Amino acid sequence: MNNKKSQYPQMTYKQAVKHCKYWAEQIRADGLDLLTTDYGAAIGVSDQLAYPLDMQEWISAPRYPDIYAIRYYAGVVDHDHTDRASWEKLLELIDKL
Repeated sequence: MNNKKSQYPQMTYKQAVKHCKYWAEQIRADGLDLLTTDYGAAIGVSDQLAYPLDMQEWISAPRYPDIYAIRYYAGVVDHDHTDRASWEKLLELIDKL
């Protein structure tokens, strides 16, 4: 039986970078003040960023440490939207792509 990840469309590295940059723009448009205080707004953004990355079978720490770290921090803010330092780290990592 196929696992859930193998059934999810796989992105190329370039597509993953574009996905991350798009969501960084959305994070900046909403603003960290809103995202750290409004659960609904935060979960909408963080889940849209994190879930597609979580489903990428090819992302691993040794091969793609940059995208792996972004996926990690997207998960952190998805679980705790009030963690402003993690939102800032997430944006910093995406900016380095």
